[in-house]
Amino acid sequence: MDAYTIFMLVLLVAFAVLLVMSAMRKKKAVAQTQEMRNELKKGDKVMTDSGIVGEIVDSYEEEGYKYFVLKSGRKENVSFFSVHANAIYYVFGKDDMVTSSKTIESKIEDEIKTDKPEIKEEAQTEKKEPAKKSTQTKKKTTKK
Repeated sequence: MDAYTIFMLVLLVAFAVLLVMSAMRKKKAVAQTQEMRNELKKGDKVMTDSGIVGEIVDSYEEEGYKYFVLKSGRKENVSFFSVHANAIYYVFGKDDMVTSSKTIESKIEDEIKTDKPEIKEEAQTEKKEPAKKSTQTKKKTTKK
């Protein structure tokens, strides 16, 4: 055997090993995802493939497919909708960022409720700036 043949055999074996390892990794990921979806229960906070975050309030099966009813939104803007079990992308645990972000959001709401002047000034300037820009563009178009 010449060097070219040996090189091609080594390259072929390396490619085959990479292909097998990739297939094994994919199979493991699919099994983990299926296990996660099978363990979903009422009260779990989940994220769908499209990025919607909600809480599971009910589950049902229809024509052999499993669906979950999610509750999403805040106090006055709550929405309920059904999603297929395969649309669930992630389940939030107790130590995830969502818990800490809710804590941050509640702190911000508390600061706004306590009438801190710095926050009110920032909010007012943010509201005024876009209005000024729109009037400036109107003036420019009228001058032409």
